[in-house]
Amino acid sequence: MKKTAAAILVLVLLCVLTALPALAQDVFAYSERRITVFEGETADPMIRVEGKYEEGGEIVYSSNAPKIATVGEDGVITAVKAGGSATITAQLKRDGKVIGKTSIVVDVARRVTKVTLSRKNLTVYEPDDPALDGLVREIPEYPVILIIAGKSRQLTAVCTPENATNRKITFSTTDVGVAKIQEGKYLRGVEKGECELVVQSVQNPEITETFHVLVIEPVKKITIESPSKTVPSGSILQLSAAITPDTASIQRVTWTSRNPAIATVDENGIVTGIKKGQTAIIATAADGSEVYGSFGVTVTQDVTQVSIKPTDVLVYTGRTVKLNATVLPTEANDRSVTWTSSDPSIAAVYRYGEVKGVKAGECEITCTSNSNPAVSASVTVRVEQLVRKITFRNPSGLSMPVRTSQALDWTVEPEDTTNKDVTFKSSNTKVATVDQNGIVTAISKGSVTITATAADASRTQGTYRITVTQPVEGVSLKQGEYLVQLGRSKDIKATIEPKNANNQKVYWSIDDPGIADVRSVGDSTGRVYGRYVGSTAVSLVTDDGGYTASAAIRVDDFDSAVMVEGLQITDQNKIRVVLRNMSSYNLQKVYFRVDCWDIYNQPMIVSEDGVSTFFEGSYPQELYAYGRTQHGKFAWKYLDNGMLGKVVLTVTGYVFDNGQSWTIPEEYRVPSQPAVSIYFNPYATPPVASEESENG
Repeated sequence: MKKTAAAILVLVLLCVLTALPALAQDVFAYSERRITVFEGETADPMIRVEGKYEEGGEIVYSSNAPKIATVGEDGVITAVKAGGSATITAQLKRDGKVIGKTSIVVDVARRVTKVTLSRKNLTVYEPDDPALDGLVREIPEYPVILIIAGKSRQLTAVCTPENATNRKITFSTTDVGVAKIQEGKYLRGVEKGECELVVQSVQNPEITETFHVLVIEPVKKITIESPSKTVPSGSILQLSAAITPDTASIQRVTWTSRNPAIATVDENGIVTGIKKGQTAIIATAADGSEVYGSFGVTVTQDVTQVSIKPTDVLVYTGRTVKLNATVLPTEANDRSVTWTSSDPSIAAVYRYGEVKGVKAGECEITCTSNSNPAVSASVTVRVEQLVRKITFRNPSGLSMPVRTSQALDWTVEPEDTTNKDVTFKSSNTKVATVDQNGIVTAISKGSVTITATAADASRTQGTYRITVTQPVEGVSLKQGEYLVQLGRSKDIKATIEPKNANNQKVYWSIDDPGIADVRSVGDSTGRVYGRYVGSTAVSLVTDDGGYTASAAIRVDDFDSAVMVEGLQITDQNKIRVVLRNMSSYNLQKVYFRVDCWDIYNQPMIVSEDGVSTFFEGSYPQELYAYGRTQHGKFAWKYLDNGMLGKVVLTVTGYVFDNGQSWTIPEEYRVPSQPAVSIYFNPYATPPVASEESENG
């Protein structure tokens, strides 16, 4: 009653004041001394004009901080930038004079455009979530916050924009009997029921966010049930949650895994094993009661893949090769494997993947996981029989003539050898070559080793000796006629063509054994013996090829064909010689030797070498049968080194008109009778020089 009476008294006073204008003062002032304008918005504050100022004039406006707030000619203020203040001044001018002045302080603020409640630590459902079916009276308009009667949840909200001038927020409920706000920031469930929670900006109360609050009966206990406590990696396990009491408002849980790297769980409680290990699966009540149940799960890691290296496997009989199995993943609980062979008679396999070749063929080697028999890997193994021996037919070797070819005949053992190919090589291609088909071509005389090498990994070798022979391709005698000294023999050598022919043997014969006979004294040499003066023919035939050759044989006393008919020392200290051809042959040249002594019967140096006491000469003119030489036609050179006392001439040989030469063997040469000068004294003693003569 006291408050009502006071209000009436104030109203009466205001009416009285209004009715007494004569009592009003002169006023030119803003009706407010300070206002708040939001950034980007405008304000038009009223100026009171009373008393003498009502007579009119011009009002001029100005701002002391145009970057904060500006003012127009009409007095409308525009907020430019939040976070500061500007003073707006209005001056009343009349006849150019300021007769009135007033100011207002404008605080520029940034408006809140949105408030947002943090859902952290709150149990919030969307309005149409099936979990709310039967719990709310009707589908609410706003998100639903679940809270348990007697429980509190702290509320946190933020303003947008974050730099709004006043970011204070207030919380309120529409029914404090269901839920209320405590200490300005805690939402507390009072009793089971429904109401609204309003989040409101203090600065801009029209900015709000609304939630539907559902106060529920909480879950007291959660028990997790499962058919197994283990799940293989990559497999699933279905869990279920039993909620106590049955009357709990939310019969729903959220599933989480303590270690998702070991196992994950989806919203339906389906656990998926990720990798080997242990973790706990948690079922948490969805009503925000924080009640949960825990279930320990062990993830076992099965083998998921088996691979074998190498993938291309070749093994030889009697030998082994190691196969390596890779079992994945490496963290599998049981990584042991079992090895098997599809045909142990071809290849046997042992515990650690060691494969042994038994016989030539192919089979499959399989590696199977012991822990997961559905996982296995196989490789094809080829077993080959290596060459053990290479033999040639006719092991003693082969002889073949040059320029001929012959195919080798060889055998590779054993019979079931996989690759029977061989390569051939000659130890000397200048003697014989061999191609890769085993055909040997003889090139030149000699011996060579042909090596056959197995083309497979054994590199087994066999060798074969080839002897290349050079056949006789012809025979000849160097001369068409041979001169044979009566009563002596002469060796005649046949020329075998080619010279390196293997068989140099020839057989000799003579046409007239009465004149000469012949016998073999070597493979290609015949010795002819002159029996009687005359001519015959000698023949030969080669042992290899039957080639023949023949030559004339002339038997005579050739050593005595020329005799010294005349020999003298002239009074001019010269030598005069007369030679006579005692044969029936024409001689183109006659050779001789002249030994010299001085008058004291001492050997006399006459040779141009300054040492020898003889000189050699010749008669270079043709000397007809039974003819004599001509004096002065001899060719010789000797030193005129003193008085000749004695000379002896010995005929040494001739050249017949057919070009054949004849040399008289030394033991059959016959010196001439000495020729002496008139001054020769065979008994004289050579003078000895006196000391006086030596001293001159």
